[in-house]
Parts: sequence; C-alpha cells; structure tokens
Amino acid sequence: MRILFCNIAWMERYDGNEDGTDQPRGGGEYVELTGDAHEKYNFTPVELLLDGSSEVDEYCLGFVETKSTNGVTVNKLNIEKIYGCEHKKKEIAVDDVIVVYCAKYPFSSTYETYVVGWYQHAIVYREYEKCEFYDDNDEVIYTQSYNALAKSRDCVLLPVNARRNQKWRVPRKRKGMSFGFGQSNVWFAPGAENNPKLKEFLDRIIQQIEEYDGENMVNNKRRS
Repeated sequence: MRILFCNIAWMERYDGNEDGTDQPRGGGEYVELTGDAHEKYNFTPVELLLDGSSEVDEYCLGFVETKSTNGVTVNKLNIEKIYGCEHKKKEIAVDDVIVVYCAKYPFSSTYETYVVGWYQHAIVYREYEKCEFYDDNDEVIYTQSYNALAKSRDCVLLPVNARRNQKWRVPRKRKGMSFGFGQSNVWFAPGAENNPKLKEFLDRIIQQIEEYDGENMVNNKRRS
C-alpha cells in the first residue's frame, strides 16, 4: 500500500493562527524564527473546482517542508520512493496515497513523535502546488503551498487527547530504532519486505487508520 509519513509542526486545530491561540511548535527553523508554519491549514477544508472536474468539492491542502540542500533551491519530493511508485520517476504526482502527518509532542523533554492526522486516497505532488485565496475585492490575501491534496471526507485530524497514545507513536532512527524518521521531514518507510518489525508497524498503523471511528477535528471546518 502507498504510504508516506510527513513531519510537521505541532498544532491543535491546524486552521490558522490569526488569533494567536494555536501557536505552531516544532517543525523546523522556519517555525522557530517566524512563529508561523505553512502547514497551519493542513486540516482546514476548502471548496475547490479541480482541473478536469465538473463539480466543486471540499479538499484539504497538505504541506510538508522539503528541505533545501543549499539554502536557496527547494528540494523536490521524490514521489518515486513511495512504495509501488518506483516507475513514476517522470511523473509530477501520484495518487491513492495514505499521507500520515506526524509531529513531535512539544510539552515533553523527550519530544516523542506522534501521528496527528492523515489523508487517505491523497494526491502527492513532486513540487509544490499553489492555491490563492482572495478577499471581497478580489485581492490575493494568502497563497497556500501544498504537496498533498485529498477530499476532506478522506481526512482525519486526531483530537489532542487522542494523539499522545503509544499506538500512534512513530519512531525516529536516531533513538536506536532500525526504522523511522531520519533528518528529512518525509519518511517513505522502505524495506518492509526485509524488516518484520517495520512491516508489523506499518500493518498496525494502516489498520488503525482504516478502522478509526473516533472524533475527527476536520469536521465542521471550512475555509472560504
């Protein structure tokens, strides 16, 4: 199954921070320097008419930082590293991916990483796409970059009190694990066919996602 793990800043609602009540925490140097995060709207639905579609639908636009190697050029997301996409080296996007958004819990000295939410049946893009939002005078008020997109009904944001549970914990390789996030903000979880523990982990996470029937904080949100 196609799956991609993405490390983002920790927030409660991911519906912006205009009122200062949902400050992004962690997530890298940009967040630390600005107090802002491009992923702040990852779980806020917006109505869009996509190219090739005849009907407006609600989507979530997901952002994960692809680190620059020289401080200037933005790295592409190597979508061909997603399991089952090895032949997609020239494609600009792949579809039907489970995108699992993870963040370090910021209120602990150990900074464990947990799943905060996910997209199912997502489109994942090699390069950032952009979506512009306008005010009543047709002036651009915000441009959102994103490299994943999914229908809002296929998106789940876990409530904060449900995230910090061992069943949603995601490992990091530097903590002595043979698999998990490294220095990159994306983890393709390769090698499960040769790593029984990784396969067990992936099978469990996918099953939890597919069977989840708890509270979903994406519900009752909409961005105009």
